[in-house]
Amino acid sequence: MQNPHTKSGFIKIAGLIALVVVILLGMFMLSSDSFEKESPTIHLKSTSWNLKGTFPIEVSDNAGIKSYQVSLIENGQKISLDAQKLTKQNEICAAKSANIAPLTQNITTQSPIKSFCIGIQKPQNLKNNIQSFLLEVSVTDTSKWNFFRGNTTTKQFHIQVDTKKPQIAIVANSYKITQGGSALIIFKAEDENLKNIKINNGNLDFTPQPFYKEGFYISLLAWSKLHEDFNAKIIAEDSAGNVSVAPINYFKQKKQYRDSTIPLTENFIDGKISSLVQEIGERNLEDFADKIAIFRYINEEVRENTFQRVLNASSFVDTESLVENFSIQAFAPLKNGAVMASFGDHRTFTYQGENVSESNHMGLDLASIKQAPVILNNAGIVTLNEFVGIDGNALVIYHGLGLSTLYAHLTSTNVQIGDSLEKDTIIANTGNTGLALGDHLHFSVLVQGYEVWNAEWMDSSWIKTNITNVIAQAKDIINKL
Repeated sequence: MQNPHTKSGFIKIAGLIALVVVILLGMFMLSSDSFEKESPTIHLKSTSWNLKGTFPIEVSDNAGIKSYQVSLIENGQKISLDAQKLTKQNEICAAKSANIAPLTQNITTQSPIKSFCIGIQKPQNLKNNIQSFLLEVSVTDTSKWNFFRGNTTTKQFHIQVDTKKPQIAIVANSYKITQGGSALIIFKAEDENLKNIKINNGNLDFTPQPFYKEGFYISLLAWSKLHEDFNAKIIAEDSAGNVSVAPINYFKQKKQYRDSTIPLTENFIDGKISSLVQEIGERNLEDFADKIAIFRYINEEVRENTFQRVLNASSFVDTESLVENFSIQAFAPLKNGAVMASFGDHRTFTYQGENVSESNHMGLDLASIKQAPVILNNAGIVTLNEFVGIDGNALVIYHGLGLSTLYAHLTSTNVQIGDSLEKDTIIANTGNTGLALGDHLHFSVLVQGYEVWNAEWMDSSWIKTNITNVIAQAKDIINKL
């Protein structure tokens, strides 16, 4: 007969071993990513839908998505809907997903994906003229938690059906726009679920600002000298995906800008260009294959970087504050300044008889005495004050309504970033920093970051006709509505 004390000791040892195993297993489960307890997340960008196209649903999980299901809840019953994973080509969620074939619901992927977008089409059994419906989304992750069943999140969403497009009505606008120039537009846009409004000119987008009274908007826009075509339109979109487009009928005036050919000399490349490369300090002269490569670096790469830096400093638009008025005077930044180079000049550079590079001069060069004072003709806020590539020491001043001015090649400045400046302030002194051969001021006017024809904004008559009078006319019309 077995000794009872031996049997009892064996049971205690076995129990102790089992307890240790359970503790170790518990510790493993708590620390292992395979047993993570965080449930999947489900996100809708909008809870309204026009029943057209695909309605997107973003799902994500730390471990990965194993399965998902989307159902229509009708009279307390679930009606399963065909939900497919959207590929990169047509997904409209913010989720980053792999470019693979669509997946139907409840299909387990071979390699779990942590975040992607699924979409549904209009349910076939949805009643006509329905104003809303209840949608249920259920997602399970690949975790082994919950007895290997994973974590599941189930959410219900009330989806509003909205098939009405935003209403757009133009109130007033400038009569014409010149290639390279600017124009103004004031309009009304209405929709209960208005999400986004923009103005597109066929190449570039411009953001309007709230104007005068609720529901009205104002914007300057530009026709770039670099673009031959111009077809302006207002585009309004609501959160349900309805889009309205309204054309803006400007009289379009083409303009011929000057073309010039500039031969490059050894002295110019060895002198000003090479010195600028060293001053910028991003590359060594020894890094370039030849002198043409040095010039192209400055005229193309550094020029583009300069454009982007100025664009970033001058493209801010306040879409929250209401614009009640916009008063601007003609710019005259340099007293008795002689024009050295005009806006829009197209330059072709040659070396030893061959065309080697091109550029467009997107400002006005003015010169008077050395280190002449630069005058700010309109109040504004300093948004850039630094050495910027080919512009050298440069200032950007924001005047409101998306309008900024650039002052380049300066010797010194008298202001700081963020300063609110009154008109007639002396802001700097002219110089020859950057890509400048002599002391002068490079002056540019920018609409939401894009250079426009300076002559318009230096002409009080043009400003009155195309800006001031249009705003006054719009206010009269709005007051009568």
